[in-house]
Amino acid sequence: MIRLGVLVSIAAFGLALPAFGQTVGNCPRGVSVEANTPWVLFDLGSAQLKPEHKPIIAKAVEKAKATQAVSVCLVGQTDKLGDKAMNAKLAEARSRAVATEMIKDGYPAQKIVIAVNPEAFGNMSLGGADSSEKDRRVSILFK
Repeated sequence: MIRLGVLVSIAAFGLALPAFGQTVGNCPRGVSVEANTPWVLFDLGSAQLKPEHKPIIAKAVEKAKATQAVSVCLVGQTDKLGDKAMNAKLAEARSRAVATEMIKDGYPAQKIVIAVNPEAFGNMSLGGADSSEKDRRVSILFK
């Protein structure tokens, strides 16, 4: 039974794995954070893309191609709820989900850098719950 639980957990995170070719690590120097940096928001505990966010990703691909971006850095983030190790995995799974969609939209996998910043922006929420949809996101940064 434990093996089944482990396989289900691995499969849940594995669904967001894109084609090979992305770099996992830190955003390269020179990545720009702009006032209109695109965000892709996620539900609590989920790395599942919402259909209404796919156009945001498509526009990011168009922008990256139009500006001849050297690379795109996808920074996955989480809120402060839950285990830190699981949040790091969830942040990466969110970045990978966005990367998969970017690749489907025609952006080269080798130009995508996946970064994680779990629990980094956990003070966006205005209440005491330490959970905000704005915390549960992937920021799309261009270089």
